[in-house]
Amino acid sequence: MRKEWLGISLASLMLAACSSDQQQQNYTAPPLPAYNGPVVEIPGIEPKYEPRNSTANNNYTVNGISYKIATDTQNFSQIGLATTYGADAQGNRTASGEAFDTDAFTAAHPTLPIPSYVRVTNLANNRQIVVRINDRGPFIPGRIIDLSPAAATRLNTSNNSRVRIDVINVTPDGTLSGPGTIGTRVAKQSYDLPARPDLDGGMTTSESAAPGGTALPPVTTPTAPTDTNVRAVDNSELQSNGSSGAPVHSNGLQGAPQPLRSGVLESDEPQEAPAVTQPSAAPAVAAATVAASTPHTTPAVNPPVTKPAASSHGSGKGFVVQVAAVNNAERANELQKKLAQHYNVAGHVEAVNGNVYRVQLGGYGSRSEATALQQRLAQDNLTSFVTSNNN
Repeated sequence: MRKEWLGISLASLMLAACSSDQQQQNYTAPPLPAYNGPVVEIPGIEPKYEPRNSTANNNYTVNGISYKIATDTQNFSQIGLATTYGADAQGNRTASGEAFDTDAFTAAHPTLPIPSYVRVTNLANNRQIVVRINDRGPFIPGRIIDLSPAAATRLNTSNNSRVRIDVINVTPDGTLSGPGTIGTRVAKQSYDLPARPDLDGGMTTSESAAPGGTALPPVTTPTAPTDTNVRAVDNSELQSNGSSGAPVHSNGLQGAPQPLRSGVLESDEPQEAPAVTQPSAAPAVAAATVAASTPHTTPAVNPPVTKPAASSHGSGKGFVVQVAAVNNAERANELQKKLAQHYNVAGHVEAVNGNVYRVQLGGYGSRSEATALQQRLAQDNLTSFVTSNNN
């Protein structure tokens, strides 16, 4: 009985050994036929000579199956199923000791030396890529390589895609050989910037030098021909029509109308308002006294502003510049006095419905004069708008 049990045990061990051999041998691909066609460039990582990892190339056993590291890869080719690393493998330590990178063209193989290079071909669409073997796996029967997500994306493979892998051997002097070099080569990526364009149209400058260090003669610019009929631009004939904008008579430079700030309301009233009733003498004397005692702080670049004919509590008709509307009479009067004194103009507070007080400056006979004051306020970041005052 013991002899029979021993015979059964030996038979089981022999079958296990046969199954292990089949695990490694059943996926050997037939050799590639002789090829005399053109060499095609394919993507991937460029093979280079690297010494074998001292700790990742020992024979090992996983799930009861023994794997023997290949020592002769000169004609190594296989056909089988490919798998893909999961995205959660990012940063994990590979068999080579390197951190796994999902964006790198790398792969895992059960028996090829680490590191080594293989060309992978998707047999469904004939896409090809060169990857670097730096990890062990897969350990599922029928599957021969585990691709990084970047490599699998370029090949457009799934976990049921049949692929062919062909080894690329690299000697210390950089010579490539093996089935993975037949008919293809890796397209080298260049990150060099293109040459600077010639913006001079072939002309050289005085700073350029000829080869050998000899300075080239400077390029001379031809002078314009003398013409007695040519004269400078003169705007003396231009006349202002009184509209808003810079005056045209400004040292020969033409002024352009300036856009009004947002929020300015245009009135449908005619440009010329009815005659304004002259104020009494007492307010005029008081306004003159305030103007004389208060220094004028407006920058010299501001356009001249004609002082309005209306009094500081302007009951006159014309155009005014409204700067605020508040619900407190005391605050409105205080603001009006400060602004009128600062800009040396007349002003008044207009009550509306007994609870809203509008602070208004001026009392001009034309809109252009009111617009000039509005521009002065805008330079001090004060929002205002021009409206008619017919009170």
